[in-house]
Amino acid sequence: MSLPSSLPPPRFPVDAVLPGLFDVLRRHGGAVLQAPPGAGKTLRVPPALLEQPWLPGHHILVVAADGLAARAACLRMAALLGEEPGVTVGFHTLSGGVAGPRTRIELLPAALFLRRIQDSPELADVGAVLFDGLDGQRSDGFPGDGLLGAAFAREAREALCGRTLLLAMTDPMGTAPAPLAALLGGGTGPVPVVTCGAAGFPVEIRPIEASVPGAAPETAVATAVRRALREERGGVLAILPDGGAVCRAAALLREAGEVGPDILLLSLCDEAASDLPAAVAPAPPGLRKLVLATPSAEAGLGIADVRIVVDCGLTRLPRHDRNRGMAYPLMLPTGRDAAQRRAIAAGRHEPGVCYRLSPSRVLPEPSACDPAAPAAPAAELALELAAWGEKDTGAALGPGTAGAQASSLLVLLGAIGADGAITPLGQRMARLGLPPRLARLILCGADIGLGGLACTVAALLAEPDHPGGGDGTDLRERVDRLLAAEGEGACDPDRDLPILVRAQAWRWRIGIHQPVDRAGCARIGELLALAYPDRIARRQPAAPGAIEEGEPVRYGLADGSFARLPAGDPLAAEARLAVAFLDDSRGDDTRVDDSRGGPADDPRIALAAALPEPDPQRDASP
Repeated sequence: MSLPSSLPPPRFPVDAVLPGLFDVLRRHGGAVLQAPPGAGKTLRVPPALLEQPWLPGHHILVVAADGLAARAACLRMAALLGEEPGVTVGFHTLSGGVAGPRTRIELLPAALFLRRIQDSPELADVGAVLFDGLDGQRSDGFPGDGLLGAAFAREAREALCGRTLLLAMTDPMGTAPAPLAALLGGGTGPVPVVTCGAAGFPVEIRPIEASVPGAAPETAVATAVRRALREERGGVLAILPDGGAVCRAAALLREAGEVGPDILLLSLCDEAASDLPAAVAPAPPGLRKLVLATPSAEAGLGIADVRIVVDCGLTRLPRHDRNRGMAYPLMLPTGRDAAQRRAIAAGRHEPGVCYRLSPSRVLPEPSACDPAAPAAPAAELALELAAWGEKDTGAALGPGTAGAQASSLLVLLGAIGADGAITPLGQRMARLGLPPRLARLILCGADIGLGGLACTVAALLAEPDHPGGGDGTDLRERVDRLLAAEGEGACDPDRDLPILVRAQAWRWRIGIHQPVDRAGCARIGELLALAYPDRIARRQPAAPGAIEEGEPVRYGLADGSFARLPAGDPLAAEARLAVAFLDDSRGDDTRVDDSRGGPADDPRIALAAALPEPDPQRDASP
C-alpha cells in the first residue's frame, strides 16, 4: 500500500528534534518525547531510529494503546516507506498480525506487550521499545497496562544488564513527562525529556445538544453527522463510545438513506476492522469519507481527509463495580484533555470543525474520568504483578483496601497461593489477558470439558450493558436462548451478535473450534461458580407464610453477605445458586421481615443460575 503520487509529502514537526532525541537515547539509554498529536512521533521516530548505527539490537517494538492503533500505525508507516505491511514494518494484535523475515519494526498493543515481556523478559534481539499512546483510550487491555509494561521493561533491563533503549512518546495533554521520566530511569534517576513544537491548524468547536434528551449515543451522533454533512465540506470522523454504538450508528445512517453514492461510510469498531486500510488512505476521487470509530481514534489514527469531527462526548472506562464483582466499562462523560485530543483530528491538514455533543462547561476535570489518569482495575493489575514475581501484590498496589481485596480474590480463584506466589493456573489466567474471574471461568470450564460453553457465558458476563428486565434472572435461560438463536441464524445483530463474536474469538484463543453443545446448559451453575466462588448462595429459612405473602426470598452468600429474590422468581425455589450480578437499586420488594435482625435492603439478585448440592466426595463448596 504505497502512498499515492497525488498525495503531498508529509511534513513532520518532530523531524526538527530527532537529532537531539537520538543523542539523548545514545547517551542515556532512555528518554521521554513530548509532542502534540500530528507532530509525526509515531510515524517518523521508529524508521529514523532504525537507521542509527549505534542501535543496540535488530528490532524495534512500538507499543501502541490498542490493536486498532497498532494496525493503523503499521499501515501508515509502511505506506510512507513505499512498502506493503509485513516487509520492514509489521504488527501483532490479539486477533492476528502481519510480519516477515525482513520485519524490523513491530507494532503491538500494550496488552500483548505485557504477554511478551512476561514470557521473555530479556527481549532478545530488541534494540528499543517505544511506548506510544500510554494515555490514550484503549479497546483492549486495561488502563495502566502500557505504564506497567514500561515498568517491567525497565526492571528487566536493570536486572539483566540489557542495553534496550526505552522511549515513552506522549503529548502535552496526556501523562506528565516527569513521572514517565522517573519511571524509565529507575534507580539511575529520571531520563531526559525532549519536547517538540505544535502541529496542525485551528479547530472551531461547535457544542450541540442531542435532538432528543436521553437519546442513545448512536442516535445523537447520527443526528449530528447529518448536520455536519449539510453544513461543512470534507471528511467526517465520528467518535462513539464503543464498537456496538459504531455498528448501530452505521445502521441508522444507512436505514435513513443518509449515505448516498458520494459518501464512503467506514466503521472502525475493533482491531480487526476490515475498513481500516480505506480509512487511513485518501478517499477515492469524487467520494467523501465518513468514518465511525471508537475512542481509540481520539488523535485521528492518522485517518486521511478528515476535516470534521463529531464527538459523542462520552467514553467507556473500566471501573470496579461491586454489583458485578469485577471491573467493567462504565459510560462516562469525556474529560477535557480527551475531548481536546478528539478535536485535534479535525485540524491535521487544514482548519477544521468539531461538533461536540457535551458542552465544555459540564465536562468533569481530567482527574475524575479522563483517560489520562485512569484507575487500573486492581485484580488485573495484581495478577500481572504476581506473574512478574511480586509476592505481596496487596502492598505493591499501595495503601487502601483495593489491593488487599484484589489479592484475596486471586487467592480465592486459585491464581496465587497463600504465600503470594502465582500458581500454574494463575500463569494461564494471566496469559489469557481477561479479567481474572472470566479467565478462570474459561480455563477451568475447558478443563471439565465445557470450554465452548464457558466462553459463551463469559462473553455474556462481559457485555457492558447486560440485558435486564424481561430477560429474567436465570442465566441458563439467557444462554440457551442465545445459542438457539445462533443455531437458527436468527441472532439480533445489535443485541446477540457482539456477544457471539466475542465468545467465538475466545474459543479460538483456547483452541476450540467446534460449535457449542446446548446440552451443557444444565451445568451453567457449575460454570458460574468457577467465576464467583464467593457468591455461591444458599436460601435462608423464611418466616411462616412469607412466600405466600409475597415477601422476597433471602439468600446467604459465601462471602457473608445477603441478597434477595422476588418470591415469584423461578429461581427462588432453588436451595442453592451461583450468583453473578447483584442490583443495589431499591424497588417495591425491598421489605424483608427478618426475625434475626438482618438488613431490610439487601441487593437484589440480578443474574444467577441454579447450583446442585455439592458432591461431598469432590466438592467442598459451601
